[in-house]
Amino acid sequence: MKLDLHLHSTASDGSDTPSRIVELAKEKGIDIIALTDHDTVGGVTEALEAGKKSGVKVLRGVELSAFSSYEVHVLGYNIDVQSAALNGKLEELREKRIARAHKILDKLETFNIKLDRSALKNDGSVGRPHIAQLLLKGGYVTSVQDAFERYLGKSGAAYVPSNRLTPLEAVKTIKAAGGVAVLAHPLIFVNKSVLDDLICGLKPFGLDGIEANYPSHTPQITAHLYEVARKYRLIATGGTDYHGKIRPVEMGSVEWRIDGYSKKILQI
Repeated sequence: MKLDLHLHSTASDGSDTPSRIVELAKEKGIDIIALTDHDTVGGVTEALEAGKKSGVKVLRGVELSAFSSYEVHVLGYNIDVQSAALNGKLEELREKRIARAHKILDKLETFNIKLDRSALKNDGSVGRPHIAQLLLKGGYVTSVQDAFERYLGKSGAAYVPSNRLTPLEAVKTIKAAGGVAVLAHPLIFVNKSVLDDLICGLKPFGLDGIEANYPSHTPQITAHLYEVARKYRLIATGGTDYHGKIRPVEMGSVEWRIDGYSKKILQI
């Protein structure tokens, strides 16, 4: 059984539509996927419908962006996309994203960079990658990476801090929607020596797993994360964090096996 439980579509900052993601999964022989767009479930229904037609099992997913003293992303699986608690938070996050995007555009205008504000997707999950694409299209930068280095990254000239959920709020929101909460790409927390503290703070409130299998993880890091998962009785998941053309990682390129405990928790 082949799985990829971390995928992004045009509903947030990916380059492929939800339907195209399912098509690609079918072509690559991937049996189970999760659409986990940033702070939106706008593409889930389309992906589910495409999955039924193609025979690819699609998990209803989301990736919530949180922040405490550092950035923390929490993946949610098998969520109720009609959940009032979830959708209330997503609407709050959508408004914060839009407000941040316009503050960034205001800063860019002080450098004589005027971008088309109407080109930002107010119906989806607006983020810095969208602004990077506008900068690239306008000829102000040579690449998305250049856009982040010069303007949008933390040391960039037009950087604006985000106003996000706390990691605890992210986990609680996913649990309130009946979902499974998984800590995304945890290598950064290993490097900061805060992974154990983060897990201990979130597990009592419903943290279910960690993303042990990820493109940037060495075999040693993956083995360590499996040990951490066993220590805290968490499931170990995996995914590529696929964004299509925006990020050079191939869907399904992270190989991993799912055990019986994880199958039960994820209901697959």
